[in-house]
Amino acid sequence: MTTKADPTSMEFDSAVYRLEAIKKAAYRFGGRCVAQIEVVRPGCVRVTLEPKNPGDDVGMLVGEFRNEVLDQELREVVAKETEAIRNLIVVQAFSKTSLLDADGETGDIEKDPLGIRKPDVR
Repeated sequence: MTTKADPTSMEFDSAVYRLEAIKKAAYRFGGRCVAQIEVVRPGCVRVTLEPKNPGDDVGMLVGEFRNEVLDQELREVVAKETEAIRNLIVVQAFSKTSLLDADGETGDIEKDPLGIRKPDVR
């Protein structure tokens, strides 16, 4: 007979951590624990973790979960900050012509419009 590990709860300030980041962290920990997420009051999200393996160190699990929430939050920030450049890269990748430098696309290789050809130096 196996005994279940006791669940443990922690709270997150939603002014610091987005609910999306908390959900992503819970999903990443789905193999190790059951996570219950609830908004307990405005600005406060409680996560209750119940380890699936009774032998797991709950304190370690909580620390790792908090680190994962921080990691997911920072990924959200970086994604938002780099959204414009990522969109430009995707558009450029699927465009038939260069969106940034039309001369580079239509130039004659012998005229070297971008000045990138260098003579072989030996």
